[in-house]
Amino acid sequence: MTPEFIASLPPEARAEAERVFHSFTARRGSYIYYPEDEAKTLYYVVDGWVRLFQLGPQEEEITLTVVGAGEIFGEGALLPSESYGAFAEPLVDSELLSASREDLQRLASRFPETQMAFVLLLSRRLRKAEERLRDLRFKEVLPRLAKALLSAMRPGEEGFEVTLSHQDLAHLAGSTRETITKVLGELAMKDAIELGYRRILILKPEVLRRVAF
Repeated sequence: MTPEFIASLPPEARAEAERVFHSFTARRGSYIYYPEDEAKTLYYVVDGWVRLFQLGPQEEEITLTVVGAGEIFGEGALLPSESYGAFAEPLVDSELLSASREDLQRLASRFPETQMAFVLLLSRRLRKAEERLRDLRFKEVLPRLAKALLSAMRPGEEGFEVTLSHQDLAHLAGSTRETITKVLGELAMKDAIELGYRRILILKPEVLRRVAF
């Protein structure tokens, strides 16, 4: 399936963009790039989750954001002589598209309308970052976790399910694994979810929506 930002382009520009972007699978447990790497490649998430994080003064990991389907990252590739400045780690096996800085520059020079497509994608990232900051500042862990569960749930054999680990959910919700485990237990006690082996079954998504929003 052609990503929305490519499908929205005029036919000739769309054909060139499809040639420029290459698909690949980023495996859980690997790194897509490191902070000091030169930003030579832009990435688009087709499916999956990619965590962007830095290391703090005590070598602790500080999650900047978690990028999901329909979002770009590695946007330093749109600028000259930039480094990524963060680690990019797939939380699950993720399907990505990538394009080199040189190909993107040629694409933009031939088809200026593609620049607006990238501006829109960057605007989404900015809005999401602002929303994450607001949530971290003004919301407790429960509504943040409910929101993370809603964004991560996918159709399964028994209904909607989430296959992210407790640690992955902690990254999404901006909390710790221990706190997330405790709050998941509280949601299970209310029969909103069912905890299983490597999956969380969403029994009452309407309850999560009320809590999250």
